[in-house]
Amino acid sequence: MISLITGGAQGIGFSTAEHFVRRGDKVCILDRAGVAEAREKLGADVLAIEGDVTNPADVDAAVVRTVETFGGLDTLVTAAGIVAVEQAMDVVADAFMRMMSVNVLGSFLPAQSAARHMSENGGGSIVFIGSVYGSVGAPKRTAYCASKGAVHNMMQSLATEWGPLGIRVNALAPTGVRTPMVQDLIDKGIYNMVGVRNRTPLGRIAEPQEVAAAAAFLSSPEASMVHGIVLPVDGGWIANGYTW
Repeated sequence: MISLITGGAQGIGFSTAEHFVRRGDKVCILDRAGVAEAREKLGADVLAIEGDVTNPADVDAAVVRTVETFGGLDTLVTAAGIVAVEQAMDVVADAFMRMMSVNVLGSFLPAQSAARHMSENGGGSIVFIGSVYGSVGAPKRTAYCASKGAVHNMMQSLATEWGPLGIRVNALAPTGVRTPMVQDLIDKGIYNMVGVRNRTPLGRIAEPQEVAAAAAFLSSPEASMVHGIVLPVDGGWIANGYTW
C-alpha cells in the first residue's frame, strides 16, 4: 500500500510510519520540521516532505508528490496535532484558534486532498488521530477537547459522504501516549500519572507503537467493513466510570 502520514517526523506519526514501512508500505511523511532526521531513521525509500498541514498548498503538494513518486495513494493518517494545558479563563483567542487550526483544519485539509485522488482511483482509507478527550471533557484542556471532538464529528460526516466513493474514514481515540510532547508534560509534573493509573484499568498510558498498530488495522483490508467509528486505544479509560 501507499501511505501518507502527517506529523510523521515524531510521536504517533513517526511510530505509524515505522510500522507501515515494516509492513511493506511505500510511505510519505509530512511535517513542519525534522523530516530529514526522520527519513534517516525510517529508510531512504521514504518520501519526506516539509510542510504545514494548515496550508492547502503544502498539503496538495504532498499528495501530488506522493502520487507521482509512488504511483498512487491508498492510506492517509493524520497524526499532526498540538496540545495545551491552561485554565479556560486564561486562554487567549489566538491560542484557541491555533489549536482548532492545527488539530481540525490540519486534519480536514489532508483528508480533502487525499479524497480527491482516492475518489477517482478506487477508494482508500483515512484514519484521523482523535483522542479520548474528543468524547469527554477535562479541566485545563478546553481548546484541546473542543478540537478533538470536532475531529470525531468531522470523521463521521466524511464517512457518510465518502463511503459511497469507496473511501473508508475512521478515527482513533488514544489516551495519553508516551510521545515527546506528553513526556514533557510528565517531566514538568503537569500530567497526572497517579490519576492515569487510577482511571485506566490497564494502569498505564499508551505507547506510540500501540496507536500505530491500531492505525495499521484500520487502514488494512482486514478492516474493509469498519467505517465511521472512533476506536479507543485507551486501556479501558473511557469504559471506566469509577475512580478512587
